[in-house]
Amino acid sequence: MKKVMILSALLLSTSAFADERAEIMANPCAVCHGTNGQVENSAFMPLAGMSAETFVKTMLDFRTGERDSTLMRGLALAYSDDEIAAMGKYFESLEVGGEQ
Repeated sequence: MKKVMILSALLLSTSAFADERAEIMANPCAVCHGTNGQVENSAFMPLAGMSAETFVKTMLDFRTGERDSTLMRGLALAYSDDEIAAMGKYFESLEVGGEQ
């Protein structure tokens, strides 16, 4: 329940972030997850169209070590909660199967 409340607060608190900033912050994700979240390698999770809530929860799970990945943990630790929430909204806004 506590996680749900934190996720909700994070998602609602990001209206001050511009879409352009979230897109710039998400650039490192393209290395593995493809341009605009359109992944070509099935070994990686596609981000385009992922719900902001799922993105935030996943990133927080990497940050805490609940999900195991040294690389993703480092990335999750590099972003603030507000930045993660803004990127979640950005990826949610992308069309699934859109342009690479």
